[in-house]
Amino acid sequence: MNRIFRPLTTVLTGIMLIFLSVNCLAQYPGMGAFRAQQSAQFANQQMNMMMQMMNMRGVTGTIIQYDFEVILLDSTKKEVTSAMYTDSAAKRHFIVVIDKKYKKSDTNRYKRIYPSQTLYIQRNIALKTGQYLIHKNVQAPAPIYYRGAPTDSCWMFKVISGSINAYSYSSEEDDISFNPSSIVGIQLNNGSILKLNQENLKLMVGNDMNVLESIERKNYYKAIKRYNRDIEKAAHKE
Repeated sequence: MNRIFRPLTTVLTGIMLIFLSVNCLAQYPGMGAFRAQQSAQFANQQMNMMMQMMNMRGVTGTIIQYDFEVILLDSTKKEVTSAMYTDSAAKRHFIVVIDKKYKKSDTNRYKRIYPSQTLYIQRNIALKTGQYLIHKNVQAPAPIYYRGAPTDSCWMFKVISGSINAYSYSSEEDDISFNPSSIVGIQLNNGSILKLNQENLKLMVGNDMNVLESIERKNYYKAIKRYNRDIEKAAHKE
């Protein structure tokens, strides 16, 4: 285990630099969506290479690590800086906490936290990487917490809000870093959260032909966005 996680800090630092480079490039005027998408894909490829180097077989992680506030089942809190990891074999997601009371050579230093061990996790999205530089005499923005509710296999973060809400296992927001394939749940208005699949999404969108076309192509992210826009436009016409 220590062989797997020993290079964690060094590797994730490299991954963060890759991510920041992608974000900076995406901010330049005139850079098209295709170029931005290519940059994000490159960063994902680099992430996969890093994970292979760490010998974390069957495990993938988000491009960047975040500062999470973790609320455990006994209501105690932990501050954890971690990527969001996916164990494809166990089909579960987890974050990694570093217990510094153990030496780096001790396998107990790195521990996984799974959703079933928590009441919820959250992170402050008022402070975004690379967007704020906080000095001693500058007051930080009021916290805005992005919360993930635990399920059997993941934490679910609401990534799309509208007539159809969408929930992702990743804590990344709906921006250039977001991976649409991380969407696992959908919800029509205030109804039950259902598994994202073709059948459930078709039942929610009804006879909206443009949306159904996207669903047939399995572009569920585009379908949800289009449906929400169509509903919003119809409401403004009334």
